[in-house]
Amino acid sequence: MTIYIMKKKGLTLLEIIVAAMIMALVMAGIANIFVAAKRHIFHTRFRMTGSELGHWYLDPLAEQVRQDKWGSNCLSSNPTDCLKEKVSQSLDNKDYNPKYEIEDAVKVIGTPLPLSKVRKVKVKIEWKEDTL
Repeated sequence: MTIYIMKKKGLTLLEIIVAAMIMALVMAGIANIFVAAKRHIFHTRFRMTGSELGHWYLDPLAEQVRQDKWGSNCLSSNPTDCLKEKVSQSLDNKDYNPKYEIEDAVKVIGTPLPLSKVRKVKVKIEWKEDTL
């Protein structure tokens, strides 16, 4: 009696399909990591641009704070007069809009100051991010 022994020399179709499915899941996970990293990079870039624009919006106000012009500049009388020239900026096809908040320093610190016209100015930069 002769017994024939068959040796497997290749892969079955089922094994190839399972390997392809596992490979597809791994590749989808890696692609998701790259998409999340790209979104994070864009968000960080927009934040850095907003931060630099915040400095750009506040620098002209810092020039107004001088002892020889105190009481006669736009900050001591009506701070919104200093801010009228600053409008939204468009960089990298994004519109960055400034929003100023002006408060008396007495309200911020809570104690009366010798100079009652001391003010605190904050600028918030707003922009709309696209979702990827």
